[in-house]
Amino acid sequence: MTQTLREISLEGVRTAGPEAKRDLAERIDAELKRIGFFVISDHGVAPTLIDETVRTANAFFDLPLAEKMQIKSTVQGSPRGYIDFGLETLALTTGRKTPPDLKEGFGMGPPQVVADKDVLGGTTTYNPNLWPEQPAEFHEVIGRYYAAMEELTSVLMELFAIGMRLPPRYFVERFTNHNSTLRLINYPPLGVEPEEGQLRAGAHTDYGALTILLGQDRPGGLQVRTPSGEWVDARTAPHSFVINIGDLMMTWSNDTWLSNMHRVTTPPPGSGDHSRRLSMAYFCNPNDDLLIECLPTCCSADRPARYPPIAAGRHRFHKIERSKALADAGTG
Repeated sequence: MTQTLREISLEGVRTAGPEAKRDLAERIDAELKRIGFFVISDHGVAPTLIDETVRTANAFFDLPLAEKMQIKSTVQGSPRGYIDFGLETLALTTGRKTPPDLKEGFGMGPPQVVADKDVLGGTTTYNPNLWPEQPAEFHEVIGRYYAAMEELTSVLMELFAIGMRLPPRYFVERFTNHNSTLRLINYPPLGVEPEEGQLRAGAHTDYGALTILLGQDRPGGLQVRTPSGEWVDARTAPHSFVINIGDLMMTWSNDTWLSNMHRVTTPPPGSGDHSRRLSMAYFCNPNDDLLIECLPTCCSADRPARYPPIAAGRHRFHKIERSKALADAGTG
């Protein structure tokens, strides 16, 4: 399979004038309509920070399980802390029952959240982070990477707004109290043959507004479904990011942009240690109490809104609750 995701350079975007930003926004708009994914390079996140974060994340996952379990996540929906093997089955979010995904992870959210907070009335969505004692630099390094993702989100959201013919800061202003999650995901080499239908991450769409993914070009990587229904490998350079929108942005845009299916496949037999893969996914979620209703430029008398208004946090939790219900029922 060949790479079909379009690469878009963001070189100079932070100081670019309106015309240059409009050109970038139009190219992004075309890809989000076509396949829902694109790749960015020259994005301003330092390669040294990316490399340092990868090393630190791998050092955490190399710890004994007992040490990682000391910060085991107990949060439904937006995990904070360690997520053990076999606890997630992403295919359930699309209504399909499959064996558990072959991965482990760590999740963190906004660092300024120091206590549980409920802004929806009956559902706690903002939760404090859990940090391991080792590696000693973990908290500091991962925190710097999270901050870099916050900054990059603002850059992308400005381009998104221009592409939607909205004021440039339209989306940025709706992320001032965001609830974005950074997930570090370790896909280890396979010790046994996968069960039938089992993947590293089952086919799914993302929940939120936008995802910024740093993957690794290893056997058993990310695949994206094309408009014709084929699965293609999403291959990138070591410091490039894969960008895609999630269900919330598709709803917000009245289906103008596509929240597309993707998966992480299993490596071919005999791949060995080379198939170990680290993924760092930053899931951008707007303010949880923000009312998501059709963008003013995406509806008209001929194209009315397709979805009722819903709070952003509630939208995310509806999808999570659906997958949990399927898992509990054992059907799909």
